[in-house]
Amino acid sequence: MEIKFSMKIKKDGKTVQMLMLCTECGGELEMAAGSTTVRFRCRKHGELGTLTAEEFADGLRQAQEKASHQYGLGKPVRIKVGPAKPTVN
Repeated sequence: MEIKFSMKIKKDGKTVQMLMLCTECGGELEMAAGSTTVRFRCRKHGELGTLTAEEFADGLRQAQEKASHQYGLGKPVRIKVGPAKPTVN
């Protein structure tokens, strides 16, 4: 399973917004975390798969490192994982 990370720096210059997107349609993924796994779902394509907590943490660490290099922040940035904002259709 692949997850596309989309990152942009906010106007405050200190915060990086990261979205987890479907690699096929670019839609934002829904995420459900259990005690040992994280499940991903695309609104268009349905269930995409499950990662272990360790696999998900490793993916986030790689995204943090990429964001720090891409935006010249000098060190890995802190990521706060939260629910996606509702979309307006």
